[in-house]
Amino acid sequence: MNKSKRKLIADAFAALPDGCKYAVATEAHLEEFESTFGPIPDDFRWFLLHCGGGTIGSEWVDGIDELTQTHCKFKAECEVANGWTMDDVFVIGWDGAGNPFGIDTQTGRMLVEDHNFGGIHEMSPSFEAFLERGLLSNK
Repeated sequence: MNKSKRKLIADAFAALPDGCKYAVATEAHLEEFESTFGPIPDDFRWFLLHCGGGTIGSEWVDGIDELTQTHCKFKAECEVANGWTMDDVFVIGWDGAGNPFGIDTQTGRMLVEDHNFGGIHEMSPSFEAFLERGLLSNK
């Protein structure tokens, strides 16, 4: 994501009501998370530092405080029979139906695993496109 696009996204996110946003992360928060769970994808790392987390379109994207719980829950639910099957996906939230969604670490695509209809589906070609659609499409 280039600097001008980041500014547009940050400004649009800042304009959301406070009840739709989580607090921004500090570098120390991110480093603590990464020491346990591994690297955060670059664009999402920027988003956590400058926006925090919250409502993007119809979805809620985790802030740093929610992210630890999400990763623990996702890992635990992958280990049970008929659990989640997404591999190489950095999970950043749960959709309204309780499905995990995140960033494919190989391709950068936004994916969701659907427990009602089955399968792993593309939500967006990238986190940047996901943010654009959720924050800038009405601008």
